[in-house]
Amino acid sequence: MKYNYRKGAAKKMDLTMIEHPIKMYIRRDLGITVEQFGKLAGIPQSTLATWIKRERRVEKLPIDFYQALAIVRKKKIETVYRELLVWQQRYDRYTQESIQSLTEEKPLFSLAAEEGRKIYQLYREQQAERQLLEPMKRLRQAIDQLDATAFVQAFIEIYGTVAAPMPTWVAKSFNKSELKEIGQAFYNELLIKG
Repeated sequence: MKYNYRKGAAKKMDLTMIEHPIKMYIRRDLGITVEQFGKLAGIPQSTLATWIKRERRVEKLPIDFYQALAIVRKKKIETVYRELLVWQQRYDRYTQESIQSLTEEKPLFSLAAEEGRKIYQLYREQQAERQLLEPMKRLRQAIDQLDATAFVQAFIEIYGTVAAPMPTWVAKSFNKSELKEIGQAFYNELLIKG
């Protein structure tokens, strides 16, 4: 859905795939490429590419970026910022829906709990429950600190020890509440069983 700010109405728009808000705003709202915008605004292409690749949130972008967008768009910074936030919300929703479709519409908490039970069973079958203690500590720490990198590393170690394939949805990018939800469900199952 494309939002019409002047009339406050929604127009139907094909959004089969939504990319990072920076890309979407520059391509759709400015009608130029990211490379063209970089040249116009004096922002290196590598900087824009890094923000996009690292999925930097709109709220965390520097004010100079908003100012450059406002100049190119010929609108106030506040307006540009609001429009970018709308793209960020769409992107977040799209990402969440993509993850949900990958997980066959099961809630992430249920999937994670189910995975925790499967993994514990594998450790038990291989009589390797003790090898689970240290990775579980690291997983708990990653959950408490909401550290996505440490979270994935702990999962890799946990799955690798029993040579089990890690589900693709585990390695996806999660927001902090999802990371906590998934991690806690998985951790709880291991803790209950162990």
